[in-house]
Formats: sequence, structure tokens, C-alpha cells
Amino acid sequence: MQDTAYRKDLSHLTWDEVYARQMQRGALVGDWMEVLRLKPGDRVLDVGPGPGFVTFLLAGRVGEAGVVYAVDPSAEALAYLQRLQAERHIANIKTFVADAATFDLCGVKLDAALIAMVLHHTDDPPAIIGNVARLLRPAGLAVIAEFRPDGPCEHGPPRDHRLTPQQLRSWCEAAGLATLEERQQSREHYMVVVQRTS
Repeated sequence: MQDTAYRKDLSHLTWDEVYARQMQRGALVGDWMEVLRLKPGDRVLDVGPGPGFVTFLLAGRVGEAGVVYAVDPSAEALAYLQRLQAERHIANIKTFVADAATFDLCGVKLDAALIAMVLHHTDDPPAIIGNVARLLRPAGLAVIAEFRPDGPCEHGPPRDHRLTPQQLRSWCEAAGLATLEERQQSREHYMVVVQRTS
């Protein structure tokens, strides 16, 4: 059953615990990378990476010629990620302590973006989606992965913190992102695949 002490800002967990939770969802990541069509040399945005389990998988997929831009409002989370990055000698991850709703890459256009298990933690999901759409190159792809409101709620946020696929698609459409696919990934998880339309 759900922990009644759930906090949207994750202050009830250590970064070690968050990393462990990210690892438990590792089976979902292959689908995300597949539909994003990631290849060596790509530039991909990881929104809200926390301590970075998925970030390192993305970095491996885009290779030394690619770049993963990891954007998170928590300096502590990114410090955790940076420590692991140094230990693993990985050079193609750039970290930014910033609000994903206003973050700017100064003219760099992204091939892809991942917003995984993040929006339910934020105060303005439409602004984040809109900014990601702005940062994508024309026809760039994004995956938004979230917890199913009709799931069993054995893991993840309580039901009243979960976002419906219909709500995500509506925000994406308003941002100029066309929905290509919606996929149930598990009893608890789903993803929406979108593409910048212009």
C-alpha cells in the first residue's frame, strides 16, 4: 500500500534510495531508447534525472560523440550524478541545476528528450512540456513516462498525484507535439511518444 508520508519533492528519501528505485524501473528504459531512435552522436535531454541511473544508460547509447544534457532543480541530486560520472570516467553528460520549464541551451537543438517519472513531482507540467518542445529540433522526438492512474499503486506516487495519458496528450498538443504512440509498459507505468510538428 501507499506510504502516507509521500512528498512530491522526494525529501522523504535519500538519493541512494531514489537511485535504487530508478534501478528497479530499469526494464522500462529499453522501450524509451528504442522509440526515441537514439543513435551515436545524438543530443538528448534528460529532464529530472535525479541521481542519474537512466542518464548513464542514455550516455552509453549516444556514445562519446553524443551528449546527454541532464537538467534537474536539485543540486544535491546532480552532485550524486557527477560523483558517479567521475568514478565511471564518463565525459558525455552535461549537468545543469535549473528549472526545466525555463532552461535554455543557447541555440543547441536536441534530437530527443526524455521526461520519465518526473511530471508528477512538478508544479507546472505544461510549462516543462512546452519548453522541451521549444528545445527539440523539427521532427525531434520525446518520451513522457508516468505512473498509471488505474495502476495498483503498489509503487510510485499515490493515485491522486498521478497524471492521465489524456492530460499529457492535451499538454503536448498545446505545445506543438504530436502524439505518435501511447503504450502501457507495466501494471504501474505507461509512456507517451511525441514528435515536434514544426
